[in-house]
Amino acid sequence: MVRVWYALKNLFLLFWFPRCWKKARAKRELLRGLIGKQIEISTPFGFLAGELVVVGKDYIELLDEMGADVFVRIAKIETIRSLS
Repeated sequence: MVRVWYALKNLFLLFWFPRCWKKARAKRELLRGLIGKQIEISTPFGFLAGELVVVGKDYIELLDEMGADVFVRIAKIETIRSLS
């Protein structure tokens, strides 16, 4: 029964909110083209810059100038700018 509810919920989201799904997909595709490059992103929490290492299904991994791994959810990314 839980699987049926989950499937119905996803179908509802797909048909009633298609722009939301396409927007996340468009961001993900744009980010995949920037893997290995220096980028700057803005989020509601501030700006982050570094080398884009990984683009997952719903997150990215940046390597900042201090060498630390930074994980950011794609849904929280507001702007993307290539620095290289």
